[in-house]
Order: sequence, then structure tokens, then C-alpha cells
Amino acid sequence: MRRMSAVLPVYAGTIFLSAFLLFGIQPMFAKMVLPKLGGSPAVWSTAMVFFQAILLAGYAYAHWLVGRFSVRRAALIHIALMIVVVATSLPIGIAAGFERPPQQGEFAWLLLLFAASVGLPFFAVSANGPLLQAWFARTGHAHARDPYFLYAASNIGSFLALLAYPFVVEPTLRLATQASAWAWGFGLLLAGITACAGLCVGRPAGRLDTMPLVAEPIPASRKLHWLVLAFVPSGLLVAVTAHISTDVASGPLLWVAPLALFLLTFVIVFQRRPVLRHGWMLNTQLLLILGYMVVMVFNPPLGWGGELVLHLAILFVTAMVAHGELARLRPSAAALTGFYLWMSLGGVLGGVFAALLAPLLFNSVAEYPILIVAGMLCRPSFTSLRPSRLQGAVLAGLAIVGAGALVSHEASRTDMVRSFFGVHRISETPDGRFRILSHGSTVHGAQRLRQDDGTLVSGRPEPLTYYFTGGGIADAIHSVRQARGGTLGAVAAIGVGTGSLSCQARSGEDWRFYEIDPAVIRIATDPARFGFLNACAPSTDFVIGDARLTLGDARDGSLDLIVVDAFSSDAIPVHLLTGEALALYMRKLKPDGAVLLHISNRNMELGSVVRATAAAQGLTSWINEPVRSAADVQAMRLAPKVAIVLRPGVDPGPIIAGSWQEQAGPGPTRPWSDDYADVIGAIWRQLSPK
Repeated sequence: MRRMSAVLPVYAGTIFLSAFLLFGIQPMFAKMVLPKLGGSPAVWSTAMVFFQAILLAGYAYAHWLVGRFSVRRAALIHIALMIVVVATSLPIGIAAGFERPPQQGEFAWLLLLFAASVGLPFFAVSANGPLLQAWFARTGHAHARDPYFLYAASNIGSFLALLAYPFVVEPTLRLATQASAWAWGFGLLLAGITACAGLCVGRPAGRLDTMPLVAEPIPASRKLHWLVLAFVPSGLLVAVTAHISTDVASGPLLWVAPLALFLLTFVIVFQRRPVLRHGWMLNTQLLLILGYMVVMVFNPPLGWGGELVLHLAILFVTAMVAHGELARLRPSAAALTGFYLWMSLGGVLGGVFAALLAPLLFNSVAEYPILIVAGMLCRPSFTSLRPSRLQGAVLAGLAIVGAGALVSHEASRTDMVRSFFGVHRISETPDGRFRILSHGSTVHGAQRLRQDDGTLVSGRPEPLTYYFTGGGIADAIHSVRQARGGTLGAVAAIGVGTGSLSCQARSGEDWRFYEIDPAVIRIATDPARFGFLNACAPSTDFVIGDARLTLGDARDGSLDLIVVDAFSSDAIPVHLLTGEALALYMRKLKPDGAVLLHISNRNMELGSVVRATAAAQGLTSWINEPVRSAADVQAMRLAPKVAIVLRPGVDPGPIIAGSWQEQAGPGPTRPWSDDYADVIGAIWRQLSPK
């Protein structure tokens, strides 16, 4: 009796710890990798596909162990695998040979990096969920006949790991410490698995550890149904995450919110008595999709927060519907590992569709509305081929919205270019005066095509948006130039955009642009799209790759000015604002050189980050306070917020010294580094009253 009373807490605790480690490693290692590819949201999308694929492999391995071996032998095999992980793969870190990504084939390179670095540890941990549940079904415990409640316990562990990472782990622990803590947790997990095996193998006479449970035959149609029900929410998870990461920052905070909600649905639907009834979710799904159609048609001013809530709600409710159907259609414990295997396969295929195939198939993020429609097909009335009138009306509405969006796209003369780093939209304003480049919801440059009276513009194009004459960026460059006798030598500009910045160059200056996305260079150098580079700097050199890596090849002490303007939408590549980044910039600058940082952002306050990080490096920073008038905005002159960082005592020039604010001391904000960045704090400061 004493042994039996220990069964449930030992199994539940071990499954909880396994899930906590399984989902703790994902944001931790993705953050290690993020600087390799410029902070692109696609890093996390690719990471999710990798982790889903290895999860599938782990489930297949667990299915093989349960079907082929006794608990005793399966335990020996699995414990041996765990010991191999301890000996060869811990603590977690980036494998040798992956120092620099290629200029093409980023997806494949990233998948190989993940496989070489964390493939084996993640594989070993991913098998524990179904394996331990199958062992628990053989313990003779009172609840052994229906061990699916342990799946809810597993997902609670996953959910808490994801919540803990951005709010507790990331703000307090450096990456090296996180990796060490994960390794210690893995050792504790090994002890727990050994204890679980002992409780199962050591049962009294009559034990079943030498024979597998007999599974009922499962028709192929049921397996295909499981696969589809897992495919849709998994693909939607990737699509929603990429969408919201584009407009804030690609980092753990924005990654884990959708994934945590996704996992929470498993916690709820696999409870014996779900808190949220399946019928409620079916009705709520229809209401949310109707709301989505209203937003698509009328484009109300929800703001970033309102849109975030809508997208996360659609993900959560769609996942609740699909996963609720999975829970309703689950087989007996005898077929448990096979059920998880099919469910995992559907998850992998959904992730592959959204992260790998969609960028090749679509120029826009078309996979998002496609998956929303597919979510309607997960409803039980559709699977029985008896859709209700309301469901039919919603589908008809989605079809109308889709057709309207297509017509609107054609009418707006919008050109879209999609790459690993996102969707770039080239469009003209309704009055035909401006051509605009945007990424996500943020304008990244514009060129005037017609004057206010409708006549065509001729001659050298006028820099607009953040780069207009008299704006913070132009003033800063002019001020630094004046402080150095009226001319600059070598200049490194990180980020190309439309090429507007090239029109700030003067004769005799050597400007070189660093750009991670070749698609952006093709857009900026195409005279049919934008004419800045062809008119202002036709012989400009481009260096393709992440600037933290490619700028390292520049000669130390050779640059007069570095301009950092590499933000995508309102997302920030955090690794370009860290202490290590500033140290690199200073090595490449001459003693009197300057770093210009474009830090305009709707969602985060970055001035105090620059101040603290510069002060920690022994540097001085100056920041402007931009003011935008309605007339300026209408004329596509968007006053930017800019910071200048210099060595102490270096003259910033008359404009900066006369009207910008020098930042004395580090201030209250903690400096950012490659293994510490408080994104939550930056968002909170932006939201707080000034």
C-alpha cells in the first residue's frame, strides 16, 4: 500500500519536471541562436518546427519502446539514453561549426544548428510524456485505466515553464546560468524516471510489465482525423507568433505568449471535467471569426494591443475547439502512444506548412486566414457533414472577405516580397503622391512620385520619412560631419530600407551598407521601385549578413560613423543594442568616431536602454526629443528618435551639443547584454505616463 500511495505523486512530479524542462529549453536556446540571424521572427518559427519534429521522433521512440519491450527493458534503454545525454550534450550551447549563417538556405542551416546543439537532449526529454503515461497504465493504480489526466499535468509544467522564462528566468539569469540550471534539472529528471520505472517493475505478482497492453484496432479515417485536428492549431500557432513578433521584438516574451495559450488548451481539454465546456468554445469561435471579418473589412483603430488580444483569442479558441475534439475522440490507454504519435505528426505538418512552405507559396501571410478557415473545419458538425446555417454563413463571409481582400490588393497596386526575414510591402498612396515600403505595420521609407498639384517629380529624389532634411538622423549625421571638419571618411550603415539614407552621403565619403536580407537590397536597387541609391550613391557597396558578424570583418579603428537602422517593423534586433554590440562598434570606430542609433519605436522605450548600456561601457550618449506635426506626417516627414554614442570628451558637433540631451550616468535601467535584455521593462516604460 505504501508503494502504491507513492505511485501518483512520483509519476505526476516526474512528468511535470520533464515538461518543464522540455519547454524551458525552447526559448532559452532560441535566444542563444537569435543573434545569428539578425533577430528575425523566423528564427522562432523554424525553432518550433524543429522542436515539433523532434517531439514526433520522441513519441515514435516511446511508441516503439512500449510496443516492443517490457517495462524493465524499456527502462534500461531509456535510462541509458539519458546517461548518454549527460555525458555528451550538457550543458546546452551552440555546437561548433555554426559560427556564421549562409547567405542562402537559412532554414536548413538553422535546423542543422538546432539538431547538432540540442537534438539529443530534446529527443530524450520529449519521449517521457507518453512513455511514463504508458508505464503508469501498468502500475495497477486506481486511475491507471485512464492516464490521460497526466497529460494535463504535463502541460501545466510546460505552461509554467513558458510563463517563468520571460518573467523570472530571462530577467534574472544569464544564459550560461540558465544552461547550467537546465543541466541540473535534467539530472533530477533522470532520478525521477528511474524511480518511476522501479514503481512499475516492482509491482506485486500479476504485474503486466512483461506484456504490452492490447490496443483496439483504430481505423485509418480516425487517425487522419487526429492528424488534421492537430495540424490546424499548430500551423495557426506559428502564423500568429510570426505576426505579433514582427511588430514588437523577436524574443522570448512574444514567443511564449501564444505557445503558453496553446498549451493551456491541452491542460483544459484533458481534464476529467474541463473548466471551459466544449460547446462554449464552439460558439465563441464563430463570434471571434465574425469579429475578425469586421476588422478585415472596416479596419477599425484597435491599436497594437487590441489586435494582439484578437489574434491571441482566435488562436486560443481555435486550439480549444480542435484539441477539444482530440480529447473527445481519444482512444483507450492501450492505444495511448499511437494517439500521441499521430497527434504529434499533425503538429509537425502544421508547423512545416506555416513556417517552411508558406514563405515559398505566398508573397503575403496568406497562411493565417487559410488556417482560420481550416479551424472551422475542425468543428464536429463539419466532420459529420452537417454544418449549421450560422457556420455556413461564417464560411461564406470569410470567402467574401477573401475575395474583397484580393480585389483591394489588385486595386492598391501593392507589390509584396517575402523572404526568411518577413514580408516587404511596396505600395502607393491612394492619391498617387508617394510610394511606400513597409514591413509589418511600420513604414520604412517613402519616395515622392508626384507633387501636390499632381505633376510628376523629376531629378534627385528627396529623402522622406525618418531621413528627411532637418530630421534627427540627418541632423545627427550633419553634426558629426561638422565636428570632423566638414567631411566624413568611412561610414557603415546597418540597414538599407529604401536606400534613403544614401542621400545623406557627400562627395568623397565612403559609405558601405550592411543588410541581412538580400530581398531588401533588390528592392532598394530596383529603379522601378525606389530611386535613392541609383541617384545618390550608385556605386555603394553592400555587405550581406548580420551586422554583428559582418561588421567584425571591418578593420579596427577605420570608421568615422556607424549608423544602426536595422529594425524590422517595430521589432528590434536586441543584439544590436547590447553592451557587446557597442563594444564592437567602438573597436571599429576611430577614436573620435560616433554611433548613431535609430530608436523610434511605438511599443518600447529604448532611450534609457541606450543610456544605461553606453554608461556601462564607459561611453557618453545623447538623445533627441522629436516632435511630429500633422503637416509633417502628411508630407511623409516622420521625426525619428535618435541616440548618439561617443567616447568621453568627443565633440558631437554643434547641432547635437546645442539641442540634444546628454545622458549623465547610467540611470535606473539595467544595461542590456547578449544574455540579458528586459523587453518587458521597455514595454512598460513606453506604456507608463511620462
